[in-house]
Amino acid sequence: MASTAGICNSALIKLGATTIMSLTEGSRNANLCLEQYEKLRDDLLRAHVWNFAIRRTKLARLAAAPAYGFAHACQLPSDWLRTIAVHDNDAGTGAVRYRIEGRRILTDAPDIWLKYIGRVDDANEMDAAFREALAWKLAIDFAVPITQSTTALREAEDGFRRALVRARSVDAIEDFADRMPESDWVALRH
Repeated sequence: MASTAGICNSALIKLGATTIMSLTEGSRNANLCLEQYEKLRDDLLRAHVWNFAIRRTKLARLAAAPAYGFAHACQLPSDWLRTIAVHDNDAGTGAVRYRIEGRRILTDAPDIWLKYIGRVDDANEMDAAFREALAWKLAIDFAVPITQSTTALREAEDGFRRALVRARSVDAIEDFADRMPESDWVALRH
């Protein structure tokens, strides 16, 4: 079973550091993990359209409309990290003009369907290659505080680059690209 502590321990092992039992045990390494894990996890989730983190939902319109510029506002989901697509129908077609301000999405469309990257708290829901890339990302952050070595930092950066390429590659293989709408030119040729 994958766990947050397991991912952190993978990072610590990469640096030759002492592993932890939990993020709340109070040790120096556990405190580093507790401080950095969520930030770095969310940053890595935002960096790519990971298949395991894609969510879809219809947003509820807020009663208060924006002061100007758009007709409607909707609250973004609590686990929202990055928008992939915004549509005005459940078929997921057509482009909608929108703007994200704070935790709200502003638009002129009366109904909004959102495809987005959501926060994944359960390590078991993460792809194994993503967990490995996240461990290397943590190792980068921990390298100097734990080892006082820029060599360890460079090695962690190299490990992260390799792991990220692999994770994105594995993720891309499992994806079927959305069909692009035909242009007017192509439609006329039919």
